[in-house]
Amino acid sequence: KVSFIVWVAIHNRLYTGDRLMLFGLSPHSQCPFCLDPGESHSHLFFKCSFTNRVWGAIEGKCNMKWPVLDWPDIVTYATKETKGNSLRANILSNAFLCSIYHIWIERNNRVFNKECKPEEVVIKSVIQMVRSRMLSIKNLPNSASDSWFLSQWNLPTTILKPHIIRYGRAAE
Repeated sequence: KVSFIVWVAIHNRLYTGDRLMLFGLSPHSQCPFCLDPGESHSHLFFKCSFTNRVWGAIEGKCNMKWPVLDWPDIVTYATKETKGNSLRANILSNAFLCSIYHIWIERNNRVFNKECKPEEVVIKSVIQMVRSRMLSIKNLPNSASDSWFLSQWNLPTTILKPHIIRYGRAAE
């Protein structure tokens, strides 16, 4: 589900307010979070005050700050930033993907079901999904920043490649 939603989002094909208006399916394009009159991919995911607070919490858990860019540029940046197979790259990638997914799910719950979860619940959902995805990974290469990420996300060291002891010292 996450991959599909993100793939559709990356191609600017989610039915945000601006797209619904374009097809004549909605009389307005109001953001269901902040009530801004111009819901678009860029607004929904990175310019809305509600989603900005969600991203801020996730950025803190990732020890990084996404730059202020429009939708297609932030996707390009995220793709470059999450290259590789390190613990950091995997966490950043999953955090980006799961944040987009949960923001979209919450948006749809507000629009179609009239259910409004507070941002703390959305943040917790993102964190839980990232953590559960990370728990399914094994043999990630070790790096100096791993202990911080392991602690921050409450992950076991077993997701990292085991250290091999040779001649009394650890080798990678």
